[in-house]
Amino acid sequence: MKHSSFGPGRGQLGLRLAGAVAVAALLAAGQALAAGQAPALEAMVASGELPPLEERLPANPLVVPADAIGTYGGTWRMGLNGGGDNGLIVKTVAYDSLVRYDHEWKTVVPNLAESWEVNADATEFTFKLREGVKWSDGTPLTTADLAFAVEMYQDPDYAAGSWIDNKNNPVTMEVIDDYNFKFKFGKPNGMFMETIAGVDGIHITSLQKAYCSQFHPTYNENAEADAKAAGFDSWALYLQDRCAWGWETIRFANPDLPSIYAWVIETPLTANAQRVTWKRNPYYWKTDAEGNQLPYIDALDMRVSQGGVEELTLAALNGEIDFQERHIATTTNKPLFFDGQEAGGYHLGEVIPSASNTLVLQLNLNHLDPVKRELYQNKDFRIGISHAIDRQEIIDVVFTGQGEPFQVAPRPESNFYDEELAKQYTEFDPDLAAEHFAAAGLTEKNGDGIYLASDGNPVKITVDVISALRPEWIDMLEIMQLQLGAAGVEIELNNIDRTLFYEKRPAGEFDAQVWAGDGGIEALQEPRYYFPFSDESVWAYRWAQWFNGTRPEIAEEPADWAKQQMDLYNQVRAAATPEARADLFNQVLAITKEEFPVIGVSLMPNSYSIIRNNLKNAPESMFNAWLFPTPASMDPTVWYFE
Repeated sequence: MKHSSFGPGRGQLGLRLAGAVAVAALLAAGQALAAGQAPALEAMVASGELPPLEERLPANPLVVPADAIGTYGGTWRMGLNGGGDNGLIVKTVAYDSLVRYDHEWKTVVPNLAESWEVNADATEFTFKLREGVKWSDGTPLTTADLAFAVEMYQDPDYAAGSWIDNKNNPVTMEVIDDYNFKFKFGKPNGMFMETIAGVDGIHITSLQKAYCSQFHPTYNENAEADAKAAGFDSWALYLQDRCAWGWETIRFANPDLPSIYAWVIETPLTANAQRVTWKRNPYYWKTDAEGNQLPYIDALDMRVSQGGVEELTLAALNGEIDFQERHIATTTNKPLFFDGQEAGGYHLGEVIPSASNTLVLQLNLNHLDPVKRELYQNKDFRIGISHAIDRQEIIDVVFTGQGEPFQVAPRPESNFYDEELAKQYTEFDPDLAAEHFAAAGLTEKNGDGIYLASDGNPVKITVDVISALRPEWIDMLEIMQLQLGAAGVEIELNNIDRTLFYEKRPAGEFDAQVWAGDGGIEALQEPRYYFPFSDESVWAYRWAQWFNGTRPEIAEEPADWAKQQMDLYNQVRAAATPEARADLFNQVLAITKEEFPVIGVSLMPNSYSIIRNNLKNAPESMFNAWLFPTPASMDPTVWYFE
């Protein structure tokens, strides 16, 4: 299979900049019509600080289409929720790797790689880099940088963790020349292109060899001494501090680390930062359809809110945020934002979530308590809980009627949508719930009307929740607490911080945790709720360790049905065609439907974004996902202020 550049209107425009210099015209607001490059860069070229534009761009710049040719200038304002909010940065700035998705999230298209070929059994992927792309410091990007990234990720002292060092399917990189290379996998990897088109693709293009090699003893014999002089105990810790793309908490803490993004860090993200600022990358390798270097917008200003979502909400209402969805677009806020549009000078865009469900109740099927383990693994018990939930009441009270009763299943927008899977056991029926509880062995109740388990203790489920992440989860669970209590199951809410939430999983002593329904659209890439796929499959965490070969000290052999799903998904990974992958994954979902491992509440309703009225080319409608990082996937490089 061979793939090359974009279809008509995209990369094939291939406009060269030599001789294509337009006349700059200053606007009243101090901006300039796009005319080859930003005015500030023209001054830097004239002074000799920067080389001419044609020397900064690749031989074949990537051409980004847009509704209109923009104007240079302005600062895009947005808000981070605390000093650890790397996620917003990843979803805003850091989406430039070998390939990417189109705006519809359907097709993998070229980016840093102009073309690629895949062999018949999906074990070898050969790429051709876009020749002449430069890092933000002007150093050429070549296969040597990618090979260095592979070397670092596979170095146990770097110990990052990504597809590059996946021990279940090891990869090697063969360098052909400066711009051509090949990835070779030990086993078929039919979903590799989707992997690197998503958010995880950036790992391979985030470590510049010229800069990062100075911290590694293979390339610098004084690396250990340099680390000690800089206050670090070892070269590995110094390397991690300076080039720690594998550590999400400090990815954007070093402004000296060169990048290939449209904007480069000026004021870095730290735990106590008040603002994170970015300036344009003068070596960015994309242009608009008329050959003007992107981005149009000069700078990004991310205010760091230590006061939570409320502070960011007030900023947006006051017109101090130009485009944002993350954090502020809550159901509670929507009436406020709708009413404040005229005064705030903004309007609301449509955001289609990838998540299938507003809340996923994950009972711990691997509980260390044998009584709870047996009960939670009983399908009738889970069905009983599902029928005891009045979903419409939750939808009406918490989501003002938005959404519909829904299990954890692919969304209607997904090719894998199955109405039966999505709707099974969603009917509120206390009598039917009681029948299933009886089938699970629950027949006696105590004086408070709570069922007694086989050990004589009341059936009580402690549910871990992070209200700081989604405040509506507490509202939903408090309603469910009353509903399930009336049905004979006691629910206790345990509101904890995110660190403890994750730390409890390996121990296996928690009763249940809740999260949103990832995998609603990207079901094939994110099947965490359909079978024990990853560490996020909290409902069967120890089965997932068995599947992935990780944490052997706690890994447990799964139930036969889960092992069957795992075998099918391994076949999905090995399948070379989308049709074969779809057929196999439908078989995975058929087992999910039969076994009903987790419990959902309602279909995640559409959300919204805040868009300043003078911000142009920004999307009026977009998906919202982690694997399809928006708004970065919607090409903010061509957004501009009118």
